[in-house]
Amino acid sequence: MRVLRWLIVAVGALLVSQVLATAFNDAATGCTSSCLPAEQQSPSVATGASDTRYTISGSVVDEESGESVVGATVYVPADRIGTATNPYGFYSLTVNADSVTLIVSHVSYVPQVLHVRLDSDRRLDIRLVHGTTTLEEIEVIAESGASIVDETQMSVTRLPVATIRKIPALAGELDVLKTLQLLPGVQTGREATSGLYVRGGGPDQNLILLDGVPVYNPYHLFGFLSVFNGDAVKDITLIKGGFPARYAGRLSSIIDISMKEGNLKKYEGTASIGILSSSLTVEGPIKKDRASFLVAVRRTYFDLLVYPFLKKGQKGGYYFYDASAKANYIVSDKDRVYFSIYTGRDRVYRNRSSELEGVADQKSELGFGWRNMTVTGRWNRILGPRLFVNSLVGVTRYRFGTKSEEVNTPFAAGTETTEYHSRYLNGVTDVIGRVDFDFAALANHFVRFGVGGTHHAFQTGRFSERQSGPTVQTVDTVYTPNSQRKSIEVSAYIEDEIRLDSDLKVNVGVNFSSLFVGSGQFASVQPRVALWWRLKESTSLKLSFARMEQFVHLLTPSSGLSLPLDVWLPATERIRPQQADLVAVGIAHTLDDGALEVSLEAYYKELKQLAEYKEGAITYGGNQPWEDIITQGEGWSKGGELFIQKKTGRVTGWVGYSLTSTDRKFTELNGGETFPFRFDRLHDVSLVMTWKWKERVDISGTWVYGTGQSTWLPAGHYYGFDHDPVGARGAFAGSGPKTIPDYGPRNGSRYLPYHRLDLALTLQREGRRARKTWSFGLYNSYNRKNPFLLRTSRILDDNDEEHGLEFKQISIFQIIPFARYRLEY
Repeated sequence: MRVLRWLIVAVGALLVSQVLATAFNDAATGCTSSCLPAEQQSPSVATGASDTRYTISGSVVDEESGESVVGATVYVPADRIGTATNPYGFYSLTVNADSVTLIVSHVSYVPQVLHVRLDSDRRLDIRLVHGTTTLEEIEVIAESGASIVDETQMSVTRLPVATIRKIPALAGELDVLKTLQLLPGVQTGREATSGLYVRGGGPDQNLILLDGVPVYNPYHLFGFLSVFNGDAVKDITLIKGGFPARYAGRLSSIIDISMKEGNLKKYEGTASIGILSSSLTVEGPIKKDRASFLVAVRRTYFDLLVYPFLKKGQKGGYYFYDASAKANYIVSDKDRVYFSIYTGRDRVYRNRSSELEGVADQKSELGFGWRNMTVTGRWNRILGPRLFVNSLVGVTRYRFGTKSEEVNTPFAAGTETTEYHSRYLNGVTDVIGRVDFDFAALANHFVRFGVGGTHHAFQTGRFSERQSGPTVQTVDTVYTPNSQRKSIEVSAYIEDEIRLDSDLKVNVGVNFSSLFVGSGQFASVQPRVALWWRLKESTSLKLSFARMEQFVHLLTPSSGLSLPLDVWLPATERIRPQQADLVAVGIAHTLDDGALEVSLEAYYKELKQLAEYKEGAITYGGNQPWEDIITQGEGWSKGGELFIQKKTGRVTGWVGYSLTSTDRKFTELNGGETFPFRFDRLHDVSLVMTWKWKERVDISGTWVYGTGQSTWLPAGHYYGFDHDPVGARGAFAGSGPKTIPDYGPRNGSRYLPYHRLDLALTLQREGRRARKTWSFGLYNSYNRKNPFLLRTSRILDDNDEEHGLEFKQISIFQIIPFARYRLEY
């Protein structure tokens, strides 16, 4: 019945949208001579006072491709008011004047100045041209509106893909998630991995959205590379605090990634080849200016390279691939539909066929792998000059599995074949539906509201084995009780950005969420508040509070790599949802007429109902219900962040610094005492620079430094029998007497500090039909031997008798040169 009530609410919201559309039926009209570009009108047109309010609305698109421009700023300098385009390029701005000057800007485009005369609400679609310039060349000066100072929301970073492409990366692979690791407040796990630990949170506490649908495991290559093909990505936004009410479901960050829509005007594509992988992207119009498509594929070739070195009868190796496709259709001036799909897979395998001592043919297959798939359909409609609606349906699926098979076929007639098969599987499938509204209610109010629901189906870990021969037996041994769990999550939200005056704005909202699982229900009310106060023209103060609730957990004893022991689990009657309260305060300042942006933020985060494996838990191969091997506790994170960014000029880049302290406390871990989070690091520094040396030559570099992260190492040892107390250090397990490590306080030790310098050189050449780009670089250019892990081993004398323990640092990523060739046609 509760689910039915939520569905009724969703239908009611759709009916309300139609009522609102009728109420605001001053339908948007096309742009006429009353809204010409500045160069076609007299620049002396001034903002005229008026007793009537008019709404200017429309879309901002790319002049060359026709794709929508996300996050473009539409600003009225005379009144110091503005707005930004939503994820579909739509904007709406209400003014109290019959003529206004608009400045439209985006970091990747040339700013445009428009003078608009008004006698009614107007539809104004704006086209921007790629490139950058400053508004100093424009007679109508004033603030561009794109500055960090003018943004109400704090802790937000938007990175153009063009910027990411120039930053050095492991093996030259463009990786949007690795670039986010260079921002303050975002820490890495293991070296070179793409895992994100934002403001003291775990990797499961990041909501990673691809075209509005969550991706549960966004990694290839055991976490060393993300699944997002940079050639298919249009926009990426990181939110790490001050969360708007429209986002829910995770505690630490929102990473919102939008795929390119496809060029509406002409066919084009890219092809590239590098050390790790090659990729191909094709896009173009299905019907010019009406419908378009994009297809992008990528694959590595490790398995193909090792084939010549394998023995006869053997096959094996590792590979990954991913493929993305998107299509969109402009149904009318008010309606547009999108369809996108992503699929990707990683697989490690070994197949062997041989003769067993002349007795039998023996065939075996071993392997494990994981895969992701997302499917999204969206329809957005402009219901009026002040009202925009987007409807979404989607599916996301993640699976991790292992496989082991062996078949022995005897040569002797009448002898029975012996077979052994084992399987392990965990994963999650979500079916999602959501409706979101943007409503420019009044000149000083911008309201967003919506409803949504998700059906979760979890496979929390199932191990099975089957033998055939004299007998046949099937045994399910891992998490067999209730290994499949289903739940329904529903939510509704409303938020209002209120402009109290030209120097003071507040965003208030609330998110209502409920989870229905089994016979239980968890209800959550999550308030959000953000305050923006302009102290002077170049400085603003920001405050925010957000409560977040998360209905899923990720359990991992593997310390950062994607392995079978990493399991997504739902909140249940026994395992409560995670919760976090985050308070942040910050100040933003611009220098040199906005060319340099500086932000300083401090935050405090309190986390509750975090989940970890109990000490002594058997995480693989046991038969206990998974809820019996989990304990829940709390955590705290506090810190400060400094971010200095230069966006214009021949030299661009940023400096980031984080000061962070993160702790955890569980009654059943570490004797109930507080201990550092596994990826706690006090200091993190990143320097990113790109120098446009010549017109077609870019030199870039990144330098990172981090305090050694915490780790759990033996504080001493004794001689006796070991029972492998945590199920994850099997090297010391066994029945005989031996040197036993005596582990001290949990995470009471530290790795050595981490630092690294990466360099890259990018050369471009314009051909008659294509642009050719060569990228060369060095990862870890001064060959720093950074710790990847520490190995514990016993000290043996000449008689193989044990005399204690020693630790050895393992470093796997030393200096690595790379080269990549890219062709754009």
